[in-house]
Amino acid sequence: MALALLAAGDSGAQTRQPPVTQGQGQVQAPPDAPQVAPADAQPPAAQGPVPVQIVDPPLAVRVVPSPKTEAQFDAERRERDERAALSDQFLMFAALLVAIGAFLAIAFMLQAFYLGLGLRAMRRSASLAERNITAGQRAFVYLGSLGWSAAGDNVRISPIWANAGSTPTRNLRIGTNWKASHGELPVDFPYAYVRAPERLFLGPSGKAELGTVLIPMRDIQGAIEERLQIYIWGRATYEDIFEDTKPHYFEFCHRIEVAGATPNNVAVTFTQHGFRNGCDEDSQKPVEA
Repeated sequence: MALALLAAGDSGAQTRQPPVTQGQGQVQAPPDAPQVAPADAQPPAAQGPVPVQIVDPPLAVRVVPSPKTEAQFDAERRERDERAALSDQFLMFAALLVAIGAFLAIAFMLQAFYLGLGLRAMRRSASLAERNITAGQRAFVYLGSLGWSAAGDNVRISPIWANAGSTPTRNLRIGTNWKASHGELPVDFPYAYVRAPERLFLGPSGKAELGTVLIPMRDIQGAIEERLQIYIWGRATYEDIFEDTKPHYFEFCHRIEVAGATPNNVAVTFTQHGFRNGCDEDSQKPVEA
């Protein structure tokens, strides 16, 4: 760029120079004016080919390392051994961690299992304790005794019911009936009730007479003569005051043993008969509302 500016300066200087006169009457043309060849001038001779220089690319030089010494080989071998030993140690530590994790998992499972067993046992104990408390406090109705007395041409038999619990009964219903049979009652005897159940309330440790039956004196005489066997049975269905408890019941069946002479010298005793003597789970008959 400097050369171009310099050339431009020179050309400008040349254009500003005045024409130079040569001799008389001749004016010298400026240097940059086109030259007119004379008529007898010879054409320029032809030039030869321009030489071209070919530059070869640089050669790649490969540096060959010098051979390693025995000390270098020993150092590399020790380094490889140390890395292998360190890797083995890491593998051993990883295996140890896995074994410890498995052991902890098994221990946790065993602990959870025994904890579940303990909780189940605790719930069972709590349930049994609650059941025992409820059973000890709930109303428990049973047949306290059977009373009898002569009533004209009949013998009057009155069941006396008792509540052994420390809480009152709810919806207590009692039914009784009797039968004079030629022989013992069969196993499949229906133990029916002719009258509708009578309602009664029994407070804690209370007693009440309910379900009286009248047996004609002629059947009493047949029992004395061992021609008849007289049976009396009854059933009490009730509820307690605790929530989420099922209805309870008590039932009995007694055979009336008669001795003496009618009508004024009669002795009556009672003996349990059959499997209709029990309460709740002891009875063969389900709860009747």
